[in-house]
Amino acid sequence: MGLYKRKDSRFWWFSVNENGKRNKDSTRTENKKLAEKIYAKVLIDIQEGKWFENQAKKKTLKEMIERFKAEYTEKKDCRSKDRDNSIFKNLYFFFGENCTLANIENLIGGYEHHRGSKGIKPATILKELGVVRRMFNVARKQWKWKIPNPVSEIELPKVNNNRVRYLDHGEHKRLFCALDKNEETWLKPLVTLALETGLRLSNICNLLWSEVNMFTKILTINAEKMKNRDCLGIPLTDKAYNTFRELQKVQSISSYVFHDNGQKLYHMKVQRAFKKAVKVARIEDFRFHDLRHTFASLLIQNGADQYPVQKLLGHKDSRMTQRYAHLSVDSLRAAISKLNVTFSSRLGGYENTESL
Repeated sequence: MGLYKRKDSRFWWFSVNENGKRNKDSTRTENKKLAEKIYAKVLIDIQEGKWFENQAKKKTLKEMIERFKAEYTEKKDCRSKDRDNSIFKNLYFFFGENCTLANIENLIGGYEHHRGSKGIKPATILKELGVVRRMFNVARKQWKWKIPNPVSEIELPKVNNNRVRYLDHGEHKRLFCALDKNEETWLKPLVTLALETGLRLSNICNLLWSEVNMFTKILTINAEKMKNRDCLGIPLTDKAYNTFRELQKVQSISSYVFHDNGQKLYHMKVQRAFKKAVKVARIEDFRFHDLRHTFASLLIQNGADQYPVQKLLGHKDSRMTQRYAHLSVDSLRAAISKLNVTFSSRLGGYENTESL
């Protein structure tokens, strides 16, 4: 630790240690006495816990994003990479590449309003702020930057995720009639498995044959591929099992269960093909993710308890599964039937009284 001169600079420099790591910085002065005063001030700030925090706040948004991209985004699948890169562009547009982390603290509150004024939905804004929060948490916990997380200090947009859209009997029939005529032969078995397992589209596109056990009739997905980071095991229905048997006939072409002549399927291709099929089937307001809602809704409507449905869907929080509770009409009928007995006993002596 101390002041020193560098051959490539006319200024005095100093070095300090933090948790065994050496940090160097310039005093930006040639005057040794002034440099000594600056260095003394740095030592006081270190004792008071201010200097490393101030240094971290001088880092720019670009520094944070570039490091996060290299260590995290580049390890994600193509869809997640594209999403992150799109969010980074929006952040650069609003804050500017050279915006310091200290200034982001002051400006973050206006980001939601800015994106909302562009017609961006609250759910999308929430995802974007989620990436910002993730980057700051990584910087704080992994990189040990002495910075607060500005997203924690603002009120996040409220999103209503209680949409429950599922296929009725007629829609179900029309959809599969359309799939039978669809030129994309991989689409019908893919939709079938989505309805029979409740898997998200990302898990279906990335499903490997090594995750399908035809002997035990169980599909198992590793924790790192799941949204909630928990391993998921789903027993196969007869229809799911038979669908996998048919798909096994071309298993040697790819390690992925679903593919197009050996080429891996990606979200956008599946979404486009599914959207066309839904249009042909004359089904309004129905998205691929609604197949997952259909899976859960049919389970609840047929008497399945909420906890097993929660586990099959891979929900960590029971509140996510609670949205389907109103579909369990049998339990409601059992409850309401108790009123028949109660009111009948209360009114039994008066039902035939003309004065009433």
